[in-house]
Amino acid sequence: MTAVDRAILEAVLLGTVGGLISVQILLRRLPFFTLAMTHATFPGVVLAAIAGVNLYAGGGLFGVLIVLGVLALSRRPGQDTTTAIGIVLSAGFALGVVLLSARDGFSKDLAAYTVGQILTVGTGDLTAVAAVGVIVMALLSVAGRQLTFRAFDPGGYAAAGYRPTAIDLALLLTVEAVIIVAVPAVGAILAVAVLVAPAAIARLWTHDVTAMTAIAVTSGIGSGLAGVLISTRYDVATGGTITVVAGTLFALSLAATTTWTAITGSRRRRRQAANRSAPATTGPSHLEEAE
Repeated sequence: MTAVDRAILEAVLLGTVGGLISVQILLRRLPFFTLAMTHATFPGVVLAAIAGVNLYAGGGLFGVLIVLGVLALSRRPGQDTTTAIGIVLSAGFALGVVLLSARDGFSKDLAAYTVGQILTVGTGDLTAVAAVGVIVMALLSVAGRQLTFRAFDPGGYAAAGYRPTAIDLALLLTVEAVIIVAVPAVGAILAVAVLVAPAAIARLWTHDVTAMTAIAVTSGIGSGLAGVLISTRYDVATGGTITVVAGTLFALSLAATTTWTAITGSRRRRRQAANRSAPATTGPSHLEEAE
């Protein structure tokens, strides 16, 4: 299997996994939180590389600590959640940059960890993405209804006797796992595109969760494949190209759905105006009454 073949397979796997989990991220209104997690995972990946330990273990452990830290800050009285996330995001990413600056080959390593190098992924990376994919599908199969219930009716979910903390922790840990396996391919900065863009595209076309998931997976795979093929054809950064393709799909979807909504809305208004201007039905004439 060539490097391009592995990159294509990695793009398909990441597109599938990212598309599946992205729907839950969007339904729970967690895109900004996910952005914070991707950036805050960066120093964990750097520390793992410096210490010579497994990248996935180091990044995952640091990511879990960051998640717990943000949750603790956000629960303090008078503390705004977005403020806590912003502080952790900037501090975490800055720590990663500081750690990298102490190493030789700073610029090269920084590019590798921040924007990814999907053309250098190996069999181990493919196995890791596939394993996380199994975890994502298991979570959605076992707790998919609970996740949707929690997203649409948090109060009703708690009143029904479910434990919000348990389901929230399971979702966040799964999101963190996807982030970790996405870093070698698209980097810490661009990983958010894999986890948010597919569902954002799908949400423009439908509000049905099942249909949204199918569209999200399709757009995730399509963005990954197109990004790999374009980058190898024109020798440009693959991670950045995948993100640009995803952004372009979102922009085209937004334009198409906005135009369609405007057209259908205009037709509906014309029909309503025609109905209002039509002569009202009159009662029977005097001749008919006489007959």
